[in-house]
Amino acid sequence: MIQRFVLVKLQDAYVEHRASLVVRVRTLFAAAGVAALVGLPADESAVKWDLSIAVTAASLEAWHALSQMASVEAIFAEVSAHAKVEKQWTFDIGSPLSDGDTDALDADNELG
Repeated sequence: MIQRFVLVKLQDAYVEHRASLVVRVRTLFAAAGVAALVGLPADESAVKWDLSIAVTAASLEAWHALSQMASVEAIFAEVSAHAKVEKQWTFDIGSPLSDGDTDALDADNELG
């Protein structure tokens, strides 16, 4: 599985409207059928950023296909139009753990 993370610092004129922008972006992703989490800063560690977006896809290829959908391109274009700074990263988060998959919890694992 892949997660694409986007952190956005909005232009000053849009900061006071960030909550409504989050609702709009969530709605647009849902309408496009994209699994996305869109949020606001929850504590002092995040106040540098005005909103976060995390999109989950089955694979890197699936992310690339999603990112090229006209509806998704339009969502990111709208966010970019309001942004002062954007940072974007893509992470491979592996497969979901299955029941009984506890190898990582063994006392003899690599992390000790």
